[in-house]
Amino acid sequence: MIAEANEVCVLWAMGVTQHSMGSDTSTAISNLLLLTGNYMRTGTGSYPLRGHNNVQGASDHGAMPHFLPGYQSVDDPEVRSRFEAGWKVKLPATKGLDNHEMVKAIHAGRLKAMYIFGEEMSLVDSNSNYVCKAFSKLDFFVVQDVFFSHTCEFADVVLPASPSLEKEGTFTSTERRIQRLYEVFQPLEGSRPDWQIIQGIANRLGANWKYEHPSEIYREIASLTPMLAGVTYERLEGFKSLQWPVASDGTDEPLLYTKQFNFPDGKARLFPVSFREATDRPDAAFDLHLNNGGLLEHFHSGNMTYRVEGIHETVPDVFVEVSPALAEERRIESGTWVQLTSLYGEVRVRALVTDRVSGNELYMPMNSTESPVNRLTSSYTDPVTHTPAYKEASVRLLVLPETGDSPLPHRNSRFGQPTPQLGVEVERKWKRTDYHFPGNGLVQIRTT
Repeated sequence: MIAEANEVCVLWAMGVTQHSMGSDTSTAISNLLLLTGNYMRTGTGSYPLRGHNNVQGASDHGAMPHFLPGYQSVDDPEVRSRFEAGWKVKLPATKGLDNHEMVKAIHAGRLKAMYIFGEEMSLVDSNSNYVCKAFSKLDFFVVQDVFFSHTCEFADVVLPASPSLEKEGTFTSTERRIQRLYEVFQPLEGSRPDWQIIQGIANRLGANWKYEHPSEIYREIASLTPMLAGVTYERLEGFKSLQWPVASDGTDEPLLYTKQFNFPDGKARLFPVSFREATDRPDAAFDLHLNNGGLLEHFHSGNMTYRVEGIHETVPDVFVEVSPALAEERRIESGTWVQLTSLYGEVRVRALVTDRVSGNELYMPMNSTESPVNRLTSSYTDPVTHTPAYKEASVRLLVLPETGDSPLPHRNSRFGQPTPQLGVEVERKWKRTDYHFPGNGLVQIRTT
């Protein structure tokens, strides 16, 4: 079917990447597309979807420990010398640690202090009991976030930051599309955008930074990053966007590899992979496979979405989905309290009997601070990307004597009450008399 189709593109997300062999599976998909001629043309290609908005942008701008902005390696002398000249500092020649490596370094006594911003590591990192024990060992811990999160409870200093609608910046999507973000509301009293907080701390340490707007920071990034050389806030005015790489004259590339691939000879490479088994498979002691992930109504652990009354009423608590067959075998009904136990921890949660899962498969969303699913997941990761093997978890289930109400109220859309509109109907907003279009007003909007 793939070989015979005119164009094929493949999109995949956490169900592929959150395995110990996730990068191998992604590579195999890319090999298949390459063999069937599904690169270099419109309507083809591979799209590994990111788990959250702007994860792509964070990666593009140097959030990983072995890259500077634009995926420029820290161990490349030419790259380091260019950034050292631009920043007027000496840079380390070796890569840093990612979050999993940092947690291990804390336990080993090699890391004494940590500064986290915008990350609920104590709940969303795998094997959260192990992570929380590490945080308790730190000599000094700073957390910067928009709300007082569970991770903040371990901190010595908490810095209140501003959410996306209270600051300016850019977001980058999976298709490499850079879009400008505008401040809609003034930051709440006592909070600041991340860049202002970081600049303030840097200046206390003697940096003497003098940025007055994120656009100045981006100009600096563009001056040192060939991939982003032509990106400016002016070119992103209104709803305009650019897809990297962007040349210095502002020309971008909506479609990659139309002429050649990113190798010296311009030719693509097939990369061989070997089959590997999952790391945490069910056995006699832990006989059920626990899948886990997101939920339509809540974002991650619910630190933000539980504050929205309508969402909280629709999904007020966490649950574990149990198949009808397993429910009949174990005498479980919706609302039955169960205890899930793995090699790494345990949680107490109500069951939801549903045909969304089958057999000995369980599914538990991550929308809880009291019973977070990552108390049950391991520290195993993909050896290349270090993405946690969230999807590889085995548990045993103990039915508890209590039974409560169903964890999903009947107002939830699963019971035939669909949402009142299809997506965000922005045209309605544009027609409002009190709406002012962002930017310089040159972009024209036509509504029907």
